[in-house]
Amino acid sequence: MGILSPHYHINQAAGITIDIAQDGSYTINCCQVSTDHKQLIIEKKLGVKEDVEGIAKQLDAKIPIALNLTGKGILTKQVVAASGDEQQDMAKIIPNLNVADFYLQQFTSNDQLFVSLVRKTLADHWINILEQQGFTVLMLSLGPFAASHMLNQLNVYENDVVFNGIQISRDAELNWTAVGYSPAFQAPFPFKIGAEPIDQQLIMPYAAAFQLVLADKLEPVKAIVDATDARYLQIIGTKKLKVTGALILGVFFILLLLNFVTLSWLNSENSRLDGQVSLSANSSSDMQMLTEQIKAKEALLKDMGWDGGFNKARIIDQLAALLPGEVTLKEIAINPPDINNKDSRGQHFLDRRIKLTGNSQQVIAVNEWIARIKTLKWVKGAGLDNFEFDNDQNTGKFNIIINY
Repeated sequence: MGILSPHYHINQAAGITIDIAQDGSYTINCCQVSTDHKQLIIEKKLGVKEDVEGIAKQLDAKIPIALNLTGKGILTKQVVAASGDEQQDMAKIIPNLNVADFYLQQFTSNDQLFVSLVRKTLADHWINILEQQGFTVLMLSLGPFAASHMLNQLNVYENDVVFNGIQISRDAELNWTAVGYSPAFQAPFPFKIGAEPIDQQLIMPYAAAFQLVLADKLEPVKAIVDATDARYLQIIGTKKLKVTGALILGVFFILLLLNFVTLSWLNSENSRLDGQVSLSANSSSDMQMLTEQIKAKEALLKDMGWDGGFNKARIIDQLAALLPGEVTLKEIAINPPDINNKDSRGQHFLDRRIKLTGNSQQVIAVNEWIARIKTLKWVKGAGLDNFEFDNDQNTGKFNIIINY
């Protein structure tokens, strides 16, 4: 499912920063952003508001919220970060701390650890106010540390960054070394994110929303709040379920479409083959009928003695040309009647045969004629059928059969 992972994150969110002053008053700033996997766009800039209702009137309640709390009630302690896998002891950092009463946030920059905490009652108070307006809070961050992911987007060319009462000190490698708070810390020049101008009081709302929409690609700086973390995981799980379900539905649809196309093609091919088989069967039947008719006509022609239009005059001329002087030709019969084969259909003929009848005083002359006849190309065979000598006429009678 790695291909689908870009669809599992939140692509639209609003960051709301509540800055609590020392006298208990507060200001609210909001920035709404969205991402299309290629770029992040600032959609709305709402500040400064003095109540949540003012935000609710201009912000769609369906958009998830990243809440950022700064000012009074937020305690930050800076210590040297533990090395390697060594766990930081919160009891040593903040003595007599009852962890159950606070939401805790940790931010590490190089060798410095910034631990921020807020009483659960204070944070829950603001979370409940937002939820009463229909918003869903998915992430809580404390102080300016959520801005660590987006400071490189600002048009800042010095190590120290100053905006909206906050001063962030950084070393040459841009690692955070200290954080200071004073109303005097105001930006000396207008800020831009890329080509987009942004007021200094909107930097923290933007940073909170930024890390919410990119939570799957970076490690958000946020307080550990079971309720908001559970809602975040639930929304991501719902997105996964919807995307996976849509993918499965799409795959099934494609398979059904392929199945439909395949079955339609097979049905069309089957109909075509059925037509060919029917045509072939009809052609075979017609061919068989024609074959039988041809055989019947050939049999009839054979019975009639037809030999296919052979040039009989030429045959007779060639036979006569080879006739010896001692032989007298009396009769030539081409395809003569078969006297031994008669049935109900009538007379039959000897196909492809020639019968020569004549007289000769000597059989030698007859045999010489047969030898000459055999030299003809169209002659397949020739032989003396009989020779009888007639004493009364002092000559012999013969019959010669030629196959051609």
